[in-house]
Amino acid sequence: MRRVVSLLALTAALVGGVGPAAAQAPLTADQADVRCLMVMQVVARDPKVKEQGAKGVIFYTGRLSGRGAVSRIEAIVKAEAAKMSPQQAKIELQRCSNDINARGQELNAVNQRLAASARPAAAKK
Repeated sequence: MRRVVSLLALTAALVGGVGPAAAQAPLTADQADVRCLMVMQVVARDPKVKEQGAKGVIFYTGRLSGRGAVSRIEAIVKAEAAKMSPQQAKIELQRCSNDINARGQELNAVNQRLAASARPAAAKK
């Protein structure tokens, strides 16, 4: 995890750093998902958590593409990268990881209900 945080800090510094923290307006869905996409791309660079990072990249790319062409996010990435400090990147990583985990739990619950409802039908055959 420390390595991921270091990568996030390096990425924020390379993108241009940030000024002092200021009150932010609520993020749009695209802004929030772009932030997640950015931190997941950084996570995917770490060999120890590469697979989780890659899954996160796919997940957030899918969410963004569900709202329109992914090519439209270039300006959003530039704007959000300029606002993210290393500390904010850590916060975003936690938020995004929680989001992915929650969606995974929801899918598991659906699969369990489907499997349970299919058992009686399969037993009748």
